[in-house]
Amino acid sequence: MTNLKKTLNEGGLVIGTLLSEVRNPNVAYMLAQCGYEYFVIDNEHGTFSPETVSNMIAAARGAGIAALVRIPEIRRETILKPLDSGATGLLVPQVNTADQAREIIHHAKYPPMGDRGVGLRRAHSRYGRVDATEYLKQANEDTFIAVQAENSTSIENMEEIAAVPGIDCVFVGPSDLSVSLGIPGQVTHPREVEAIDRVLEVCQKHDIITGILMFDAALLKPWIEKGMRFVAYGSDISLLADAAAQGIEDLRSLVKGGA
Repeated sequence: MTNLKKTLNEGGLVIGTLLSEVRNPNVAYMLAQCGYEYFVIDNEHGTFSPETVSNMIAAARGAGIAALVRIPEIRRETILKPLDSGATGLLVPQVNTADQAREIIHHAKYPPMGDRGVGLRRAHSRYGRVDATEYLKQANEDTFIAVQAENSTSIENMEEIAAVPGIDCVFVGPSDLSVSLGIPGQVTHPREVEAIDRVLEVCQKHDIITGILMFDAALLKPWIEKGMRFVAYGSDISLLADAAAQGIEDLRSLVKGGA
């Protein structure tokens, strides 16, 4: 079992971030050094090639940090290739129905859970010789599948989505959810909070892990206190741009103050 899934199954908290612009695989070592436990390669909004995704996953495995891939859409190829490259799991956007959740599991899990294509001597097995029966069973257990709840339809269908076998986590996309609810960008609006609380309530009943992305640590805190354990803080864009802006502001203040 991967450290990420083991930690979550034991009730622990894992903190990661999203990457949609930085393509150098060595970012895996930087994030691991900083204490992040996972990162998501964002192929929904990002423009990573399959080769870049594969290289970043390989670096993550060497750095000891989990790498997940947010796929652009639910399709056999988009699900199979990251997993064959050794991704810890997938983050799947806009999962609004139980049928969509079942389709993800169909492509992501080996028989008997699903119908994932079998290529055993690949990056995911470190190109080693493996016992097929044992390896497929272990791979099904290890592969982490998180589906995103990010509009009103997914909230309405949450009971059915959370009941699909093989779904490990429901991950809230607060920005898209706020737009769907008619309150764009208001991620602390009572209507938004009520919708996210619904996700928590249903997932706790089904023993499903919950998670969320926020760009402010203070906004993450209450959701962690409510039980969310798979959380993402910021992105490569926000971490770089905000730190750079703060650095320039600090420097100009020091120079001005010393003049």
